[in-house]
Amino acid sequence: MDGQLHHDHIRSELGGFFSQGHAEGSFTTGTFAYDEDTLRSLVSDWIDLAKSYLDSQRAARNMTSVTGPGNDFASQAQADAATSHGAAYSGYLDTNYTYCTDQAQLFQAALDDYLGIEHRNVTEINRSGERGPQPGI
Repeated sequence: MDGQLHHDHIRSELGGFFSQGHAEGSFTTGTFAYDEDTLRSLVSDWIDLAKSYLDSQRAARNMTSVTGPGNDFASQAQADAATSHGAAYSGYLDTNYTYCTDQAQLFQAALDDYLGIEHRNVTEINRSGERGPQPGI
C-alpha cells in the first residue's frame, strides 16, 4: 500500500470508532475498605518508610559539602559537581520523607475517624518513640 492509501484505510477503520464516542472510555467507581488492623499497619509502614528516608538524610549530609583534594580547577569542579548532586539527592530524600509522613497522617486520620476519636498527629507519634498508632486508641 502506498502512504495515502494506507492512511485512508486507517482513517476508515478508526472513523466509526471515534464517531461512536468509544474513545472517551468508561469509568467505574470503586471503593476501598480497610479494617482497624490494616489501617494500623499502614500507618506503621508509612512511618517506618519515613524514618528510613530520615536515616538516609542523616547519612547523606556530607554529600552536600564536598571539598576537592587539591586547589586546581579540576578538583574544584568535581567537588562542586558532587556537592550539587548531593544537594539534589538531599532534596529528593526530604521530599519523600514529607510524602511518607503525609501518607501516615492520612491513614492515622482515617483510623481515628474509624475509631471515632480525636485526630492524632503523626509527628507526635514519631516523637514519642512508639512505632505507629497506639493500641486501644
